Amino acid sequence: MTGYLEELRVNAIKYGLTDVTERLDSIAEAVIYGSALAVYGRKEIDMIWLEIEEAKDLFMEPPTEEELRLHHPSFDV
Repeated sequence: MTGYLEELRVNAIKYGLTDVTERLDSIAEAVIYGSALAVYGRKEIDMIWLEIEEAKDLFMEPPTEEELRLHHPSFDV
């Protein structure tokens, strides 16, 4: 069973948000070793979750006819 943060990392990579791993590490370090309050770390992590959900929604949308033409100019739409 994977944890919440691991799920965030996996989904971030899956949907092309490559900076999320570094951001999560930075948040954890700020809370553990710095002076950041855990509640603010949690808010930052929640914002990252929302970014991933938005990227997932964009990823799941089918391409438009224009996008298909741009990616496959010889394909008749």
